[in-house]
Amino acid sequence: MSRKHAYPHGENGIVRLLESRYPAGAGVERGIGDDAAVLGPEPEGEYRLVTTDMLVEQIDFRREWAPARKLGRKAVSVNLSDIAAMGARPRFFTVALGLPADVPRSWIAQLYRGLTEQGNAFGASLVGGDLSASPSGIVISITLLGESVGRTVLYRSGGRAGDALYVTGILGRSAAGLRLLQGGRPLPNRRAEREAVRAHLEPEPRCEAGMWLCQCGMVRCMMDLSDGLSADLPRLCAASGTAAEIDAASLPVFREAAAWGFDPAALALDGGEDFELLFAVEGARSGQFEKMYPAHLPPATRIGTMIRGKGQVWIRSGGGRGRLLGNHGYDHFRPKAE
Repeated sequence: MSRKHAYPHGENGIVRLLESRYPAGAGVERGIGDDAAVLGPEPEGEYRLVTTDMLVEQIDFRREWAPARKLGRKAVSVNLSDIAAMGARPRFFTVALGLPADVPRSWIAQLYRGLTEQGNAFGASLVGGDLSASPSGIVISITLLGESVGRTVLYRSGGRAGDALYVTGILGRSAAGLRLLQGGRPLPNRRAEREAVRAHLEPEPRCEAGMWLCQCGMVRCMMDLSDGLSADLPRLCAASGTAAEIDAASLPVFREAAAWGFDPAALALDGGEDFELLFAVEGARSGQFEKMYPAHLPPATRIGTMIRGKGQVWIRSGGGRGRLLGNHGYDHFRPKAE
């Protein structure tokens, strides 16, 4: 995919610019800068959450790789993951769709089939949207509304030095699937290859896990992993006013990728689009948390600890503090090598 649009300050710089210029106003509990905005609460009601994500052809997907129905499911899942990261339940969504002239009606019908299937599966109903012509490719923009459970919401802020860091699921599987697609294997035959491609084309949002983590009373902060651990963990730390130290050997990597010539650790750190949950648990309660964590949810793996600092992440592969982890995760506005 072509991802070469550059902006000198990167995605984080744009977000900081918007945060400084457009602070949260009346009726807004949390505005720009988290996984979703938080509104309210309504009188005698819950907080409302709003998130928007966009998929752009040739930037985020290719039609030859992504059948319309699967693309619809993924477009909703990206938004569902943001709501899961706040510990909330999904409720409603709208779809704004930009279409080139060559898109057949049958493709549009299958896209909406996927959108509504995935939305309904997690309790979110399609309630409207917009349509426009597009001169250069398909654009899918979804806005999803959720609500808190019992007025409890998890933010990226709230972590403290000494908290234990965890992730759900496996990291790097989606990135391995993208590499396979880029290498010309859109229909892989082996189980591991199918698993990787499916993780990229049809990610499963961790809505149930997000709500449990929010309600258990032991998690201090949380976000979803959309751009890779090396990009997202510094954001979690910066929001919480901490740094972090992680153990390379503890990362739940997709080991099968090594057989295809990929580096599983690099995919886990930098690959992105895992849509797993990254969260911090009060250090003194990590043992209790691990005993209480439900077995039917995606496994939660401890990968490190929050420490004193200002957003830095250290990674160790043996004794000692190790090396400072560079941010090599995905950034829409970082210049890309040819």
